[in-house]
Amino acid sequence: MCGIFGITLEKRKPVGKLLTDALKHLEYRGYDSVGIAVTDGKKSFLRKGVGFVSDVALEKRFEELDGIAGIGHTRWATHGEVKEENAHPHQGCRDVLFVVHNGILENYLELRDFLIKRNHVFRSETDSEVIVHLVEEFGANEEGLKKVLSLLEGTYAFVVLTKDGTLLCARKGSPLVVGKFEEGVVVASDPIPILPYTKKILRLGEGEYCIAKGRKLLYRGSQQPKTVSWSERSAELGSFNHFMEKEIEEQPLVLKNLLAWLRDDSPDRILHGRIHLIGAGTSYHAALYGEYLLRKAGYDARAFIASEYTYWKGEDPDIVIAVSQSGETTDVLEALKDYEGEIIAITNNPLSSLASLSERVFLLNAGPELGVAATKTYTAQLTVLYYLTTGRIPENLPSLVYESLIRNKEAVKGVVEVLKDRSSVYYLGRGLNVVTAKEGALKIKEIAYIHAEAYPAGESKHGPIALVENGFPVVFVMPKDETYKDSLSNLEEMLARGAKGIVVGNEPPEQPVMFLSIPYTKDPRLNPIISVLPLQLLAYKLSVARGYNPDRPRNLAKSVTVK
Repeated sequence: MCGIFGITLEKRKPVGKLLTDALKHLEYRGYDSVGIAVTDGKKSFLRKGVGFVSDVALEKRFEELDGIAGIGHTRWATHGEVKEENAHPHQGCRDVLFVVHNGILENYLELRDFLIKRNHVFRSETDSEVIVHLVEEFGANEEGLKKVLSLLEGTYAFVVLTKDGTLLCARKGSPLVVGKFEEGVVVASDPIPILPYTKKILRLGEGEYCIAKGRKLLYRGSQQPKTVSWSERSAELGSFNHFMEKEIEEQPLVLKNLLAWLRDDSPDRILHGRIHLIGAGTSYHAALYGEYLLRKAGYDARAFIASEYTYWKGEDPDIVIAVSQSGETTDVLEALKDYEGEIIAITNNPLSSLASLSERVFLLNAGPELGVAATKTYTAQLTVLYYLTTGRIPENLPSLVYESLIRNKEAVKGVVEVLKDRSSVYYLGRGLNVVTAKEGALKIKEIAYIHAEAYPAGESKHGPIALVENGFPVVFVMPKDETYKDSLSNLEEMLARGAKGIVVGNEPPEQPVMFLSIPYTKDPRLNPIISVLPLQLLAYKLSVARGYNPDRPRNLAKSVTVK
C-alpha cells in the first residue's frame, strides 16, 4: 500500500521539490511516515520522518535538495512500528545506495541473517532494508539486480537509487509503472504522479525489471506503453477542502462520461453459466449489488469477499467478475491466482494487474480517486454492473444523482448534529437497500470513527434491537420500492423503543423522523446509486465536524496490496 516515486534526469533540477509534489499525490497509499533520498552525482542526501508529507517535508527541508536523481516513499506500516528508523528510504552500509519498497518479503529474516554474516549492518526493523544490502552485496548493475531478484520471496515493487543517479526498478505482486519524457525517466506506484511528465506509461510485468539513468531506459520485458487519458488537473484539489468532497461532487459528471463510454461498448451479452463476483471493502458491496441484480435476472450468481473466496467458492464458476477500484488489491488478485476460467474486470486503472489478466475490462473512467474512502468509483461500479445485467444505458442517471446531491448538501447537517457525539449507530434496509446500508455504515466507520453496523431491517429484531434505547440513532434506507411497507413496520418497532429515526427515501413517512430526500426512479434497481449520495455526504461532513481529516483515515490506505 506504500507509495513509491523515483526520477532520474539529464540535468540538475530541484529534485527535492519534484519528489515532494509527487508524494503528495501518493499519500492516499499510506501516511505513517515519509522520506526521500537525492543524489547530485557526487554526494547523496537522505531525509525522512514520521507524519504527513507536507509536515515532514517542511520540517526536514525536502525542497532545498537539488540533484540529478531521487527516490521518495510514503509508508503504510507492515513490518516494523511507525518510527523514523523504519521510514523509507533505507540505505546500505554506506551512503551510496538507497531503496524504497512496497510489499512484503516472506524470507527477509533468512536474507537478513545471511547479510549480517557478510558484515552488513542494519538500521531498521523492516523487511525492505534487506533489498539495498543485497544490491550492495551483488552489485548495482543488471547482473547484480537479477541475482537479487532470484533470492527474494514474497511481493515487491522497489526502486534502488545509486550515487551516480541510476535507478534499479523491479516488481512482483505489487504495482510499478514507468514513464519516459524529454528530460529523464520517472517511476511510481501508479500513474497519478507520472501525469505531469508524460501520459504514455509502461506497466512493468510480473517479475520484470528496468534500469534508468538520465534519459536512458533499459527494459527487457514484454509490456508496451499505454496512453492514460487522465488529466493532470483531475488529481488536483482545486477549490475543495478535501478530495473526498471533490470526488462526491464529481459523481454526476463521472457517470455521464461512463455512460458515454458504455454506449460505445459492444452490445453483445457476455454473461453465461455460473458467475462469481469478488471484491473487498466498498468493492465487495458493489459485488453484492451485482449478485442481487444478476439473480433477479435469472443468472446463477454469488458474491464473495475476496479474502475469503478460496475458502468458500467450491467448484470454479464459468465467469468471475472481479471488482477493484485500483485493480491491484492483493486479496482480489490472490483469489484469481489459480482460476483458469473467464475473468471480467471492473476497475478504474487501465494499467492494473487485474486489467492485464482479464478477458474483458470495464473501465470506470472516473479519473484519479485520491480520497481513501471510495465514492465516485463505487457509484461507477454499480452503474457498470447495472449495464452488464440489463444491457441498458440509464440515460437519466446523472441527473438523478445530481438531484440527490443538491437535495442533501444542507439537509445532512441536521443529522450530523445528532450523530457527531454518538458512539454507535445502526443502518437498516431491505432487499437491494441492504447493500446501501452496508456501504453507508462502512463510510461512517472509515472516516468518522463511529461504530456503525448494517443489517437487513427484518433481522434487526433478532438480536441487534436489544441495544436500542432512548435516542439510539437508526438510519433506514427505504425508498418507495417493494420493500417499503415492511421497512416501515421495522421503523415503527425501532421508534417504539426510543430510537432516533433517520430515513433516506422518496417521501417522509408520517412517523417523527429526520428525513434525507432522494429523487424517485421508475427502475428501483437504480436506487442504490441514488440513495448512497446522502450517506456519503453524511459521513464526510460528520468526519469534518468531529475534527478528522476524511482523506487520511487512521490505519487505512487506498490500495491494499498486502494480504
